[in-house]
Amino acid sequence: MNLNPLPPGVRAETFTYSNGKQETIYLAPYESDGPKVAQVNGSRVLVYMYAAYVFRWRESATKLNIGHGTIDKHMGLWEGVPISGKWHPDTLTQFAQQWAHKEFRKYAK
Repeated sequence: MNLNPLPPGVRAETFTYSNGKQETIYLAPYESDGPKVAQVNGSRVLVYMYAAYVFRWRESATKLNIGHGTIDKHMGLWEGVPISGKWHPDTLTQFAQQWAHKEFRKYAK
């Protein structure tokens, strides 16, 4: 199967087995949304979704909450997860992506 042109962010990798058979695998980036600033109960909160995990970090807090779903509709999974650094979209984005990849590695074979 040949997908041309590939959707944005998708890349193809072709592998060759020891018997000479080739197989093409298509890799797509994880979906993301944000980071965005929201008002929650009078506080500013940075919200970011990466790979269906939703990270919510209240301004001036040293811990954040992680859920699953989308920014607009998600269920809570973990509360009080420690985060360090300046309350900034880049800090949250970096933390979230590293956290998600570490979580995925737990289930890799």
